[in-house]
Amino acid sequence: MMDIQRFDFDTRIHHGVIHNGTLYLTGQVARPGQSAADQMQEVLDKIDALLAKAGTDKTRILHVQMWLDDVRDFDEVNKVWD
Repeated sequence: MMDIQRFDFDTRIHHGVIHNGTLYLTGQVARPGQSAADQMQEVLDKIDALLAKAGTDKTRILHVQMWLDDVRDFDEVNKVWD
């Protein structure tokens, strides 16, 4: 049987699950009413904290899926990621 590690339980879900050596994170959202850059920074801070709990970091991410409310924010958000 493969080991499954779960962490950061919040009411109904675990925000991080490690299965077969791969970490899966739940979707992360920022508080509304901020600039796109500020929201991205908030989300990345949450992700960094979850990655740290799992003993890893952003350099090991395999896939990211992101939704923008306005595509014109794309460059601003990517600057925060970089």
